[in-house]
Amino acid sequence: MTALVFAEQELLSATAPSGAEFSLRGRRPELQRLLLHALERFPVEGGFYVPRERASVLAGVTEYHISRGMLFIPLEVPDAIEGLLVIETDELPGAAELRHLRGFADIAAWSLHQERTAKAALREARQSTLLALINERMRKSLDRAQILNAVVEDVRHAFGAATCIIYGRDPARPERALVLASACAGTGTGETGVDAELPGPVELGDSEIGRAFEGSTIRHDGGSGPGIVVPFFSDGRVESALALHFTRPYSFDDVDLVMLRSIAFHVSLALSNVRLFELERLRRGRAELIERVVRILRDTQYVDEVLLVFAVTTSHELPVACAVYGIENGTAERKAMRVREAGDFEPVPAVDVTTIEDALRRDEAIAGERLPLAIREPLFGENEGLAIPLQIDGNLWGMAAFYVTGRPSYWDDEARQFFRSLCVHLELSLTTALGFERIQQLARALRESSEFKDDLLAMLAHDYKGPLTVVLGYCDLLLETLPAEFHGEIETIYAQTQRLVRLSEDALTLAQTQAGGFSLDRAALDLTEFVDEHVAALNRGSARIRVESPETPISIWLDPQRFAHVLENLLQNALKYSTGEVLVRLARDGARATIEVTDRGIGIPETEIATVFARFGRATNARRKGIGGSGVGLYVARKIVEVHGGTISVVSKENEGSTFTISLPVQP
Repeated sequence: MTALVFAEQELLSATAPSGAEFSLRGRRPELQRLLLHALERFPVEGGFYVPRERASVLAGVTEYHISRGMLFIPLEVPDAIEGLLVIETDELPGAAELRHLRGFADIAAWSLHQERTAKAALREARQSTLLALINERMRKSLDRAQILNAVVEDVRHAFGAATCIIYGRDPARPERALVLASACAGTGTGETGVDAELPGPVELGDSEIGRAFEGSTIRHDGGSGPGIVVPFFSDGRVESALALHFTRPYSFDDVDLVMLRSIAFHVSLALSNVRLFELERLRRGRAELIERVVRILRDTQYVDEVLLVFAVTTSHELPVACAVYGIENGTAERKAMRVREAGDFEPVPAVDVTTIEDALRRDEAIAGERLPLAIREPLFGENEGLAIPLQIDGNLWGMAAFYVTGRPSYWDDEARQFFRSLCVHLELSLTTALGFERIQQLARALRESSEFKDDLLAMLAHDYKGPLTVVLGYCDLLLETLPAEFHGEIETIYAQTQRLVRLSEDALTLAQTQAGGFSLDRAALDLTEFVDEHVAALNRGSARIRVESPETPISIWLDPQRFAHVLENLLQNALKYSTGEVLVRLARDGARATIEVTDRGIGIPETEIATVFARFGRATNARRKGIGGSGVGLYVARKIVEVHGGTISVVSKENEGSTFTISLPVQP
């Protein structure tokens, strides 16, 4: 008698002591189905009886001499056949014997069913534990390598495989796969198997790994042992695959396949999360880098400094070398450069860009492989690179060249967009720096022009005053020697010459205040005596000026020559713009001394009072009445008073007169 038992797609054979053997060819499930189908043609109550002469119809049975008939009694449980009990006999047993055999078969079937149910529950528990362990590892980590290494070790251990390998596409060569993670059983560990030699890069093509990357699950039973390759789907495409290899007999059933596919799904989901995390971290890092670059460039004012800071900062923060060029007349001249390490490839100092100038004007990032060889090699050598145009105010100004060594997948769409954003901020900084340098140039030109004007004005005023002094001297001589009938004309010449002298003095003082050469030669004096002396000189022709002063002296600390210019300017204006008496009132109020000059002349329009102390400021009513003046005197007077630490102001009403007030600190 031989007992034949089906067990999870395998045939377990028991051989009788006589040496007779019964088994199926191989262990394929389709042979099991063929055998059961053949037995249905020989129904016997409680089993199947196949006479010797009909044994050839048993599909899949190994070829050997069957000398007797065969009785097959199924080991049945509800909804399943666990196996077959095979008995060699010359004739069909009686009903009583069949009942005994049927009872024995039922007991054997339930025992076998319970054993298999327990094994299935144990395997299901093991697989659930494996899934829970893998999910827990993936939940705690967002590191791609750490997740993959944990998965291969857990899967290999759970299935008792010799090796477990995860393959992924090579970014540099999509037609081949690289080993992303691996685990193998070693000697002395209690595992089945031996130390394995892990493969290197695998050319996909028609290989098992290649077919897995096309989306198929591949099972094999090669000479080195059984194995399986399961694809990992992510976002609708296969990016990686898991391969298990055994050095012992192992047959994958549907449960194993579902289990591996479930693992693949969870791993693919985890890898997608890792990719999203890495992408978000990369984007956040790039945004922070742009912020740092903008902050650094914001404090840089000159073009050369902007370019150097940009090249150094970009190369320091990112794994790229950077060179920035300025383009003029079809030639790009290198303005700044930063390479990663000494001895690395350096872009050329100048390159002819006429062949790509049209592409640069389109203002888009140009990948290195799209550049002509004559441009690509001088800029990048053998490296992968990116050229980005720099435009200022809509005009092509230059370009930035970046290259990276040994990372051909670096220049993806997001990287190109990021570097274009970096260059946009560089363009803004260049615009600001170019504007600042232009303002600097204009300021230098304006300063040089102003200095030349002030020097010329001072020179003319100084040289102009000498001849006028000679004219005044001769006028005095003529007044003493000529008859009285000629004095009128000579006095007119004398008065106009004095006016020119005052204008030259105003011009000289104005030039000194503008050129920064204004200085004081102070002395302590009595303000009352100082004012009386100058009023007496002006009252020689007609005594129109009256002075009111306190009896006690007012000691003051000032430059007599400079302040005389102020006092004479106010008194001359009062005499010029009025016909009546001019009142000069002196007073002291604590630590301040005041001088008030009041006239009853034409006054100043209310809307123009604020402009009379400005340079070249004159009231419109004075111009309408044809009263001469340059508009410089009060401006110069204000400058001199302010240098003395004082103030000057005016209260006026048109057609009623004006009062000018000077306030000065008294001597401590």
